[in-house]
Amino acid sequence: MTAKQDISTQKLSAWDEYKDKTPDDALASIYAHVGATSSMMRTWYWDSIRTKRWTSLWVRTVAFVLLVLGTSLPIFAAIQIKAEEKLLFTQWAVMLLAVAGLIQLADRVFGWSSGWMRYVTTATTMEHLTRAFELEWAKYIVSKAVPLDSSDVNALFELAKGCEQELTKLQADETTKWVVEFNTGISLLESLIKTQREETDKKLEAIRTTLSTQESAAKADEKSTLPGALEVTLTYKAEPKKLRIALDKDAPVEFFGQTWSRLNIPPGHHLLTIQTPSDPQQTIEKVVQINPSSVTQIEIKFTS
Repeated sequence: MTAKQDISTQKLSAWDEYKDKTPDDALASIYAHVGATSSMMRTWYWDSIRTKRWTSLWVRTVAFVLLVLGTSLPIFAAIQIKAEEKLLFTQWAVMLLAVAGLIQLADRVFGWSSGWMRYVTTATTMEHLTRAFELEWAKYIVSKAVPLDSSDVNALFELAKGCEQELTKLQADETTKWVVEFNTGISLLESLIKTQREETDKKLEAIRTTLSTQESAAKADEKSTLPGALEVTLTYKAEPKKLRIALDKDAPVEFFGQTWSRLNIPPGHHLLTIQTPSDPQQTIEKVVQINPSSVTQIEIKFTS
């Protein structure tokens, strides 16, 4: 497939192209020049239309097929028995509809369908102008009952100039519309990228917040299972006594002093039992709340 030739003036006509020529020769050159210019412009547009037409048709066909599938899958999801299958069909429907929307968005951004319509309008108008010029030229020629002279050359040159100017104006107008559409497509793309970036940032921040909350909860849960410690201050009325101290159902241990402590105690409520072995025997029981990863301090006073 060869590359399309751009619409451009490759080489100017000779500066004396129509000088010292007979009216018939000059008019033949003018007619051929307008015909070549018109053919170059019309051919470029018709060749370009093929690419845009097939691209637009494929895009619209694919988008329509995805739309049909995306609309049908929820119906199939509704008749499924298992919740996993319902979810799978629904997720596929959402994905297909999203892809269809993105394809349509690409069509708007790159201007395949709108470009096709714009090219068709321009090319058909050029065809109309060319046929009108051909008929006007022929009408002028057949209306002359005498041989053509320099005044006829001037009149037909003005007709040819007007036709070429109209063709060029059509090309310029189409190019201006393309520039406007191109800038609109860029603005739309930038807006969508900005919107999606903001949405992604929000989702990312939400994910970070969730992870931070989960991490804090995990640390709190981990901390809540850490053992604590108990420190018991014993206050006597006189001299310290020999005591028997037990925590929960542990075997009592003998202790003589003013401060008794215990490490690695599971969090929660515990029963502290203190007995004085001397007569009269005295038993003190206290429920102690042990907090995780902290020291619980209590004071027990003996009045005798």
